[in-house]
Order: sequence, then C-alpha cells, then structure tokens
Amino acid sequence: MRHLLLIDETEAEAGLAPAGDGLYSLIVGNEIHEVSLSGQTLVLDGTAAKVTVAVDGNVAYVHLKGRAHRVEYRDPIDRFAKGGAGGGADAIVAPMPGSVVAVNVEAGANVSAGQVMMVIESMKLETAIKAPRDAVIEAVHFAPGKTFNKGAALIALVPLEEE
Repeated sequence: MRHLLLIDETEAEAGLAPAGDGLYSLIVGNEIHEVSLSGQTLVLDGTAAKVTVAVDGNVAYVHLKGRAHRVEYRDPIDRFAKGGAGGGADAIVAPMPGSVVAVNVEAGANVSAGQVMMVIESMKLETAIKAPRDAVIEAVHFAPGKTFNKGAALIALVPLEEE
C-alpha cells in the first residue's frame, strides 16, 4: 500500500513491502530500493548507515548520514477535507505555536515547490514555511506580528490551472 508523505517539504507517494529474510522493498515514486533495519543500522541498497528516528504523531525525524530529514504522513482524507468544498486546496498548517515574522506571498500569487512563503518564530527559533508543490496562494491567514496555535491554517493553496 502506498501512502502520501511530505519528505523534506516535497510530496511523495511511498510504500513498503516485505521482500523476505528481513528485507523490504521501499517504493518512492517510481523508484524501488531494498532496505532493512536492525537496531540503529539501516541498510539501503546494500549500503549500511547509522540511523536515528524520533516520532511525534504523524511526523518522523530521521537523522541519516549527517543530515536530518522530516517525514510527515499526509492522510489524503484530511488533506482534501481541509481544502473545503472543492477538495483541491491545501491548508499549510503551523507545526508549532508561534508568531509570524514575515509573509513573502499574497493571495493570487503563484508559488514554486520549495519557495519560502512565510517565516515563523517559536521560542526564538525561526522556521521557513515552504510551498510543498507548485500552486496558487488562495489565502494568507496571518500577517506579520500575529500569533497562532499549533495546527492553525497559515496559508491556503490551490492547484495551478492547467493550460
């Protein structure tokens, strides 16, 4: 079964299937990788590396080969339900409570995947809120200086019009 994941701000469909002898087939998009995990050792396509994973709800923080990665499970029903009646919008939600430092977009603007749309601050730590995909800004719900709670909808996106 494939799931929708947000991996380092990029949406991907991924699945994991048993392949025998403690091995699994990891399918990400159209790529298939052989993986196994024993303790803190991950073997990916025959290359072993130490891995540390911390899980917080639907988000896993993975430290692998000197890099930290954020992997979020995106429930398709929740994702489309947040979009309202049209079902095609995304609500970009606050990962933590905080305040808005800067807003770099406005309603009606096109954004590209990875583009910084907003900068927020929580406990003196600034976080860039990036577009998960190419889209159009439907609404910006908070202005600079405004505070919000964890899970608050910060920005609403709608798909780009197909030409």
